Amino acid sequence: MFTDDAWDDYLYWQETDRKVVRKINTLLEECRRDPYRGTGKPEALMGSMSGLWSRRITLADRLVYLPRDGKIYVIAFRFHYDC
Repeated sequence: MFTDDAWDDYLYWQETDRKVVRKINTLLEECRRDPYRGTGKPEALMGSMSGLWSRRITLADRLVYLPRDGKIYVIAFRFHYDC
């Protein structure tokens, strides 16, 4: 499930960089299988973002998501923890 902002981010990547879209799709599939391990250096976020996890998409952009009840809730696909 995507937040509205995450969906806008996904559409942005579809329009600007198909290679990034392929990487995002791969990361999402890995998150579904195991939200805590895999590529993209999964990292538990802290502070006000406690409970959220991130994975590296590019040097500047992160997939930020919330694993809960066997589902992945995507918060953002762009920027570095700018949620």
